[in-house]
Amino acid sequence: MSSLVRIAFTLSFLSGPVLAAIPVLKSGDCPALTRYAAPADDRWSQFPIQPNPASSFPVNTVQTPLKAAQSINCIEVSPGLRAELWASEEMPGAIAYLQDFTFDERGRLWAVEPKSYPNIIRNASNSVTDQKFTGGLDRIVILEDTDGDRVMDKFKVFRDGLNMPQGIEVVNGGVVVAMVPYVAFFPNKNDTAGTPQILFSGMGPTNGYDTHGGINSLRYGLDNWIYGHTGYNGCTVNGTNCGGGRMWRFRHTALGHAKTEFQVWSGGPANAHGIGQMEDGQWFQSGATLSPHINHSAVQGGSALDIRTANGNYPNNAYYPITGDRYLWEGSTGKNAQGWFTSQTTAVSGLEFYTARLFPRKYWNRFAFTCEGASKLCNQDSLVVSGNATVTGSSWKAIRLPGPERSNIFAATDAWVAPIETRTGPDGALWVLDWYNYLFLHNPASPSGMGGAWENSLRDKSRSRIYRIVPADGKVEPVLNLAAATVPQLVDALGNTNMLWRLHAQRLLIGKGYSPELGTLLEDILSKDKTVDAVDNNPRVVHALWTLAGLGRFEMVSEAARWNPILSKLLLHPAVGVRRNALRAMPRTTASAQAISDRCSVNDAHGHVRLQALVALSEIADKPAGLTAIWNTYRDIDATATTAVTAAGIASAATAPCAPALDPVALGAPAPGAVQPRGDVRFATMAGGLRLLPNGRLSTGELRLYDMRGRSAFRARYDAAAGIWSPATVSLDQPLYAWEFRGTGGAWLRGKIAPGAGL
Repeated sequence: MSSLVRIAFTLSFLSGPVLAAIPVLKSGDCPALTRYAAPADDRWSQFPIQPNPASSFPVNTVQTPLKAAQSINCIEVSPGLRAELWASEEMPGAIAYLQDFTFDERGRLWAVEPKSYPNIIRNASNSVTDQKFTGGLDRIVILEDTDGDRVMDKFKVFRDGLNMPQGIEVVNGGVVVAMVPYVAFFPNKNDTAGTPQILFSGMGPTNGYDTHGGINSLRYGLDNWIYGHTGYNGCTVNGTNCGGGRMWRFRHTALGHAKTEFQVWSGGPANAHGIGQMEDGQWFQSGATLSPHINHSAVQGGSALDIRTANGNYPNNAYYPITGDRYLWEGSTGKNAQGWFTSQTTAVSGLEFYTARLFPRKYWNRFAFTCEGASKLCNQDSLVVSGNATVTGSSWKAIRLPGPERSNIFAATDAWVAPIETRTGPDGALWVLDWYNYLFLHNPASPSGMGGAWENSLRDKSRSRIYRIVPADGKVEPVLNLAAATVPQLVDALGNTNMLWRLHAQRLLIGKGYSPELGTLLEDILSKDKTVDAVDNNPRVVHALWTLAGLGRFEMVSEAARWNPILSKLLLHPAVGVRRNALRAMPRTTASAQAISDRCSVNDAHGHVRLQALVALSEIADKPAGLTAIWNTYRDIDATATTAVTAAGIASAATAPCAPALDPVALGAPAPGAVQPRGDVRFATMAGGLRLLPNGRLSTGELRLYDMRGRSAFRARYDAAAGIWSPATVSLDQPLYAWEFRGTGGAWLRGKIAPGAGL
């Protein structure tokens, strides 16, 4: 962060007493959970309890709700972390029934509060009342901690009178909100909503409307599109079917784009409520009611892949609740082979990746969180790249972490706790939205109310809690304020360790418009920054790319000579995330196709990059000769990618001069009987290349260097008796190479080397 932004943060943070109040933490053990008889007219017997086999509750009884300071004592988080209560209905504003939330460029929390959910307002003819933006029960609210004591102290209603808003995202000039049958833009006039503008209609039916299957989960994409999700309801925008579990995206002239566009991104689980984005822009969808709860949407136009079963190690949809009573619409409960109490997924919502650096390294961009309100928990999956020993795949594997203490990031014994969503917050913490509602499910018994939902007094709408999960020592990252940041300050924020701040900086830079100063700063980043972070990415370069793309600079013919050579060089960047995003961001021109061919990107060492190279080629009408081989004959991408890409209609790949891809991490098996010799291949750096050094413990043999595309770049022979390499020097121009040495007696060595870094 630049010094000016840091100063602005410091002054705002210190404007009130620092830590004047202590956030609500655990004060002891979970209190005794008492019970009371459910009202007879609620027909609670129609909704049979499915308790932990070790529990036994009287029929038709309900656990008594707890105050927030008591309930936090019943919450467990992963080892090494702790939960803090940031907001509740007992604080200013009396928040209740919040359903979706996001953060703005000042670190404030924005949320929708659809108190009418799930029984939507209807008129006398039993059709959905088209209130548009007046007469409803619901509102958009802004929550803030103004004095830095880690507890919400300021509350403001941005807009009320709405009818069931279920998704919200901050954009330049205001917020976009999903509320059937619209996606609408609300201008921000000093934290008060201006006249709303309908961006899209047709986002769901106006009759026979099941409120559980509607539009939800608006998110700002790395590529400057707004992404959203539809459950099993119908959805048709400009003749495009966007319902039935589909994920879609849009951009609009009202939001500063050159033209209005709406596209379906991918298919997915029909009963779906949650999308999440990795730091390199890859998208995932959640699913409920026994459907796969974590799915990878690899390419536009394809179907989301269930990465639990296709590439993972899940025997079923089992979650690990720690509460005694849960009420499930379908599925079963029981114990797994390890003796853990389990329940199958029935009400999954939300999907988030941890995209900051406050938590331990294992979480960084590799842990996905989905919430299961009916089972009172938020699950965590660890993701690893799919593939085999020699080729990295184009998708992911979801790895089950067994047992509640590892599988759950957040879980409660209090049966009223009902987490619905998580977000990586402005302070690096993981924020959890708790509905705090005993009756979480939409239709656990015969629906009797409007919106296809069971009407029941246990559907309490008077409470809501927001927790932050932080390291056990309480450490958090500084909360910035980018509202008045200058261009250099925003460019500096593109390298922040928290993706939330990087996305805001990118969005605000695009909102300011292009300037020569900005172009020079971003060009400097793209040309010079070759670093790679712990998750094989360079966020600073990636966000600089998408800032320029959002400003339309790559599409300008007058600037092709400036940006095309830079984009071409980025196809050889050492960070996988940069190479992948360069392929996504580059214009769909003949020059780009030639760069993909010249850099042999379809034979990249990483499947995620190979996939994007093929996607890019499929979208370029005028391809150079030699780029017309049928996709199905291309052998180096796994079946996961074949399914996704074929669904997208791709039928292009590259042939000569590209050799088969070699993963620099896995060069293949050694020769039969190979042994690991004493000694190693030794390199010394030199300007523009390497020099091979004699080693008395190395056997006679041959060294081969392979570039990032798997092509043979250099061969040298070592004479052990004479201690001579022939040749002894090599000039190299790529940032990373793989090497392999095969010697007499079956000797075999391998490794990676970056020219200029030595070994």
